[in-house]
Amino acid sequence: MKKRLPKALWVVAALLAVNLVLVFAAPALALTRGLQDLFFGPKLVRAEVILQDGAGVHLYRIDRGRIRNVTGDSLTLLERDGTVVPIAVSPTAEVLFRGRRVPLGSLRRGMTATAVREGDAAAHIVQASPRK
Repeated sequence: MKKRLPKALWVVAALLAVNLVLVFAAPALALTRGLQDLFFGPKLVRAEVILQDGAGVHLYRIDRGRIRNVTGDSLTLLERDGTVVPIAVSPTAEVLFRGRRVPLGSLRRGMTATAVREGDAAAHIVQASPRK
């Protein structure tokens, strides 16, 4: 008569296998997160990101800095390296302050803002936070 292993032992073996996979997968996930933090974390001044999809190649410009001025359809940022950048903002842009949608006019001088635009077009995303 063959001896069969109890179901509990199979469950333990399966859990150990899952843990082993997670141990080896975690460093890869940490590397990805580390690169994201390095390039898009608090030290970001500006970036150009080129993506390709079925519609073609897209060039995105990301600018981050302190707001110097806000008008009806634009804002001016002072970036960490001293560059002053005027940025047109689309009327349909998603403008966020602390994660909530707000009108562009509610942003104030001194706030930190990140603007995302495609090429030379007006920004379609602006994320702002209070001055730190």
